[in-house]
Amino acid sequence: MIGKQELRAVKRVMKSGCLSGYRGSWGANGEYFYGGPEIKALEKEWADYFETKQVIACNSATSGLWMALAAIGTKPDDEIIVTPWSMTCSASLPLLFGAKPVFADIEKDYYCLDPKSIEERITERTKAILVVDLFGMPYDADAINEIARKYNLYVIEDAAQAIGAIYKSPTLNRFPQYAGTLGDIGVFSLNCHKHIQTGEGGIVVTNDKELEFKMRLCMNHGEAVMNDIAKKCLFYEDYYKFVGMNLRMTELSAAIAREQLKKLPRIIEKYQKLAGYFNIPVRHGCTSAYYKFASLDMAENPNEKLFNMKDHYIDLIYQMPLFKQLGYEKGLCPVCEEVESKIRLAWLRRVL
Repeated sequence: MIGKQELRAVKRVMKSGCLSGYRGSWGANGEYFYGGPEIKALEKEWADYFETKQVIACNSATSGLWMALAAIGTKPDDEIIVTPWSMTCSASLPLLFGAKPVFADIEKDYYCLDPKSIEERITERTKAILVVDLFGMPYDADAINEIARKYNLYVIEDAAQAIGAIYKSPTLNRFPQYAGTLGDIGVFSLNCHKHIQTGEGGIVVTNDKELEFKMRLCMNHGEAVMNDIAKKCLFYEDYYKFVGMNLRMTELSAAIAREQLKKLPRIIEKYQKLAGYFNIPVRHGCTSAYYKFASLDMAENPNEKLFNMKDHYIDLIYQMPLFKQLGYEKGLCPVCEEVESKIRLAWLRRVL
C-alpha cells in the first residue's frame, strides 16, 4: 500500500535537504548520534503504537538481530538456541560472534519453537533464545519466557513476519501485547516483502535502557562515539568495548515508514479476513499477522485469482551447505522435518 501519502513524505524530506541526520560522532548533546527529525518522529510513533519504551530504527531486521546479539554480550563459545526453520540469519548471525547455534525443534501446530525442546537443549553455555514468530504467529511467550527466567537467559524475538499480531497470556490475566514486544529485545522488518515496508529497513524495540544504548552504539560507529563521550567526561567504561558499524536508516526511509505505520491496522485486518479461506490453527488468546497462510491440511487453492500456492517453504537451516559442513545432521529436529515435508503455503498474488 504505497501511495500518495508516502510520495508527499518523500518530497517533504527532499525539500528539507536533510537526507540523514546521523554522524559517526556524539555532538554536544548527542544530536549527531540520534538521527534527524524523521528518525526521531518514527521512533516515538513506533513506541506509542507498540507500547514499548525504547525504539531504534536501522537499515534491516538482520542488522537489528546482529545488534541484539552484540548488546547482550554474545561471545565465542556461547550457545544461542535457534529455530531450524526460518530465514537463515536466525542461525548464521551467532556464527559471526564465534557462538554456536543450537537448533531446537518446533511446534507441530504453530511452527514456532517448542518450549520443551528448548529446555532440553539448554547447557551452561546457553546465552539466549532467539525465537521467530513464524508466518505471523507469536511464539509461546508464557512458557519460553519462564524458561528464560529459570536459566537466566535473554529472549530475542524475531517478529519480522508478525508485525501487528497480538499475544494474550492464556494462563495469566495479562493485557494483550504486540508480537515483537514479548521478549527482552524485539526486531521488526520493513523489507519490501513485509506487511509494511520502506524497501529495506528494520526496527528494534526493548524496555531496557542499557540494551538500547548498546544497540545504538553497534548501529552507529560505537568506538568513535565513545571516544567523543570520553573527551566530554561522560565516559562509560562498560560501553567502551563496543565496535560499531553503519547500520543506520535514512530520513527518506523513516518518512515512508511513518506513513506505512498509519496503514498497518487496515493491512492486518485484510490479511486476517483473507485467512478465512483456510483452516489455520491460531494460538489461544493470539492473533496472527498471516505473513504466509500455512497449513498441513490445505488441500487445494480456494481462490486462484487471489492466491499463489506451493508445497514447500525453505530447506531446514541445518541441512543447508554452511551448516552441514559444521557437523549438523538430518534428524536433529524430527517434528520440523515432518512439518516441512507436509506443509502447504498460500500467499497473495498481488500486494495489498
